[in-house]
Amino acid sequence: MRSREDLLKFVDCRIFVDMPQKIMLCRLVRAEEYKSKKEEIFAGNMSYPATHKLAVEQLNFADEKGSVYGFVENRSQNVKLENLGASPADDSIDGVMIVFCAVDERSMKLKVVGWYENATVFRELQMPKKGSIRGDWEYYFQASTIDAHLVPATERDLEVPRKTRRIDQGFIGQRNIFYPSGNPNYERFLENFDLVRRGALPNGTGETDQAAFQEGQLASREASYFARNAGLVKAAKRHHGTTCQGCGFNFADFYGDIGRDYIEVHHKRPIAAGEVRVSTVDDVDVLCANCHRIVHRREIPLTLKELKALIASQRARRKRA
Repeated sequence: MRSREDLLKFVDCRIFVDMPQKIMLCRLVRAEEYKSKKEEIFAGNMSYPATHKLAVEQLNFADEKGSVYGFVENRSQNVKLENLGASPADDSIDGVMIVFCAVDERSMKLKVVGWYENATVFRELQMPKKGSIRGDWEYYFQASTIDAHLVPATERDLEVPRKTRRIDQGFIGQRNIFYPSGNPNYERFLENFDLVRRGALPNGTGETDQAAFQEGQLASREASYFARNAGLVKAAKRHHGTTCQGCGFNFADFYGDIGRDYIEVHHKRPIAAGEVRVSTVDDVDVLCANCHRIVHRREIPLTLKELKALIASQRARRKRA
C-alpha cells in the first residue's frame, strides 16, 4: 500500500505531464511585438513578406477588447481541424494550444516567439468585425488576451526541430502549420516548451511574473543543452545512478518497467542563452521531476546540499506535526 508521502509525490508528478493534446505549431515572420502593421519584420525565406515587408501575422498579439486574433500564412487554404480532433462537419474547435515560431535573424534557427492557450481555431479564414484594428486582415485563431503569451525578443531561446534535408520526414517543412502531438521527433521539444510555458503567469507584467518566466527560460536552456548532449546524460546516469539525489525517489521502483532508467539531469551552474560549454559528470546532479523544478524556483538554482537540507527540514516538520 502506498504511503501518503508517495501518493503526494504521485500527484505532484502528474503536474508535469498535462500538456494538451490539441496543439499546433505555426511558423511566422519574426517581429518584436506583433502588435503593429508598421513593425519591422524578418521574413527569412518567406517570399511574399520579404518582398512587400508586410505579413498579416504582424497583429497576432495586438489586444482588441480583451481578445487577440491570429494568422498564419496557409496559402488561403482551410485548416485541417481533424488533426486537432474535430469532425469534418465542424467549423471550429476550442481549447487549442498554438505555438508560434519564427526564424531568428542571427542564428537562422527556428525559435519559439510566443503562444496562445485555450484558443479557438477556425477551419476557414474569418473576416474581422467592422471597425477592427485589423481592417481587412483575416484571421484563423482567436484567444483571450490573458491566454496570449509573447516571449520577449531577447529571451527567445527555445529552438524548434525542423526539416534540414529533403529526405527528412516528420518535421515542420515548407508548410507553416504543423501538428507535433504524438510525433517522436517533437517529444523533447514539447517537454522543453512546457517548462517555458509553466514559467509564464497570466498577466506577465509584474516582478513575480517576470521571475517565474525567467525560471522557465533557465530550465528550458538546460533541457535544450542536455538534448544536444545525450552522451553526458547517459554518462551521468551511469555515474550517479537513476535515483533522485535530492529526495531518493526512483521512477522504476514506483512505476515499474516504464520508469526504468528514467531520471532528469540538472546542471549545477545555470546555463546562459547561447552558451557553449564542456561539462563532465561532476558538473551535474540527477533529480526527479519535482526536485528539478524546485531547484529552479530561484534565480540562482538551489544547490544539492540546499535541496537536501530543505527536504530534511520539511520531513522533520511533518513528523513533529
